[in-house]
Amino acid sequence: MPSESIGPPWEAYNPDGSIHMGGVPDRLLDHPEMQRRGITLGYAMNPGFVFASVPAEGQQFVVKVLDLNTEELPIYERLLQADKPRNHTIPCDIYRNGHPLLIMPLLGSLDGLVIRKCRTLRHLLHIFQDLVEGVEFLHEQHIAHLDICPNNILAALDEHVSEHPNRGLVFGRTYIIDFDTSRQLALGPGDQHAITLPPTQLSPPNDLTYFDPYSWDMYCLGQVFEVAIRDFSSRNKYSPRLARWCAQWLIGEERGCRTVCRCRPTARTVRHVLSALRLVAPIIEVCERLYDGYFVRSSSNT
Repeated sequence: MPSESIGPPWEAYNPDGSIHMGGVPDRLLDHPEMQRRGITLGYAMNPGFVFASVPAEGQQFVVKVLDLNTEELPIYERLLQADKPRNHTIPCDIYRNGHPLLIMPLLGSLDGLVIRKCRTLRHLLHIFQDLVEGVEFLHEQHIAHLDICPNNILAALDEHVSEHPNRGLVFGRTYIIDFDTSRQLALGPGDQHAITLPPTQLSPPNDLTYFDPYSWDMYCLGQVFEVAIRDFSSRNKYSPRLARWCAQWLIGEERGCRTVCRCRPTARTVRHVLSALRLVAPIIEVCERLYDGYFVRSSSNT
């Protein structure tokens, strides 16, 4: 068996010696911390790196094998010590007796939150504000996530809160995960110049390879907003123009800035604007729905 100090990927193998992409390696199945906690891992979410427990009643967990060649471990160490209400780091434990492992509750997806629980424009804007709040907190710590996307945002639903009552999970709250390509920077938003982007799940506009890292996070967040809007519109048969404007505001008109980027707003600015928009969202939703109904009736009469 490989030494426990060797980092990822931790691979599982088939009887013929080939790599089992969906499997869990023996070193995790037999890991003393998994046995101590009673965690039975059943499949790979990201082969070699992230593994989830067997679906069953009771608590379910995800275990991530941390790559020590990245800044993920020190970032989690900082964030987990920051007991602030705007900290959207998933409540988790770092196992340190051997190769570091991240052990966290298995939560739901952002689309699950939007589709199952989001019925009004005001609630959608609340989710937007919740997401921005988490990114703003990271930026205040001079941390750029650099890979914000739907896959890296989780949500706590009823079943997760009840399964993990002592974890401090908040129903409906979003949590930001996966800091393996993230950077801790000397300068904050408004001072940091462009850097070379790491590999990302979302494609940069205009095939750019460099970006103000904080501005890149906001661009990606705008793309996440658009995905959430599509889910909301599909579920509620209503496509909110105000929410689409918010998404486009974050996406911006990229000019390829090599210094501090001014193509889109900061997270702090967006949070303040969303807070104000939520106050008038019920009125705006009524007006938009009335307009849409009038437009449909007018079209059917012509």
